Amino acid sequence: MARRTLAFIFCALSLAWGVASAQDRPARVGWLPLQSRGLYEEITSRGFIQGLREGGFVEGRNLELVKRSADYDMLKLRALARDMVAAKVDVIFAPAKPMADAAWYASRTVPTVIATVTDPVVVDYAVSLARPGKQITGVTTANADLIGKRMQLFTELVPGLKRIGTFIDPDLLSSCQEEVDLMEKSAKQLGVTLVRIPVVAAGGIDLEQALQRAVDAKVQAVMTAPMTNNQNITDRLAEVSAKYRIPFMHDVPQLAGNAIAVYGPDFEDIFRRAGHYVARILKGEKPATMAIEEPRDFRLIVNLKVARKLGVQVPQSVLLRADRVIE
Repeated sequence: MARRTLAFIFCALSLAWGVASAQDRPARVGWLPLQSRGLYEEITSRGFIQGLREGGFVEGRNLELVKRSADYDMLKLRALARDMVAAKVDVIFAPAKPMADAAWYASRTVPTVIATVTDPVVVDYAVSLARPGKQITGVTTANADLIGKRMQLFTELVPGLKRIGTFIDPDLLSSCQEEVDLMEKSAKQLGVTLVRIPVVAAGGIDLEQALQRAVDAKVQAVMTAPMTNNQNITDRLAEVSAKYRIPFMHDVPQLAGNAIAVYGPDFEDIFRRAGHYVARILKGEKPATMAIEEPRDFRLIVNLKVARKLGVQVPQSVLLRADRVIE
């Protein structure tokens, strides 16, 4: 009896010590971005950190961030994800499909939170948005509808538009093939030809070279495809597109000062909500039962400054629908 009592006490103390140790250790979150610099990265990182903070987790207090950027080298992603698993992270934040694929390859047991995957069900990350049923959850950008609407708006914005170019990095194509297919489908429905313009995203797109290729291909306008390094084409975009007389449209409202128009969700808010998901998982919720959220609203921003430089007369019908007009 005495031995049983001592054994019971020993087990209870061991269990209590284990729980206390787990609680004393800061939560460890793996963060796997495709890039580590640029305006887009600044905006989305700010949103994610805010979301974690709102969920009760602050780096240096009760949170350790294991952040590893691939810097647009797709070959690094799997190795970085494996390193995170080896570091015993509690959750991996893998915003877009290339990173989520790497996290899923590295471990099927470590929870993964996404932020900008077009359709998690189509790519087999989830059984349904309402009940994912797996170890992946988070937020989707709902690009399936967004791409078609953006292209429709572009044809209205630039009357007579028949050839739209899109920058494609061949190294990233496999990770955004679904989005490119949707672009081509939308273009066909609108009677527009979509022209793929090859670029190299790593290290920053050479805008001069890319837009010269667009001119050579008789492209009348350019619309970004997903995963082509948005933040590295923003700084000089207005200047270079005016030089080549090519209207440019993308999907990041926070970077509206450089394109003729922007139509897309609030990416800072999307990443903030992804931070909420990570916090909820750290508190004990199971990804399999956490419904994947869609964007709450989309913004259309028209930049008349850029339009005037390009000689484009924006129709009143488009201006009336704009959430914001830059004059």
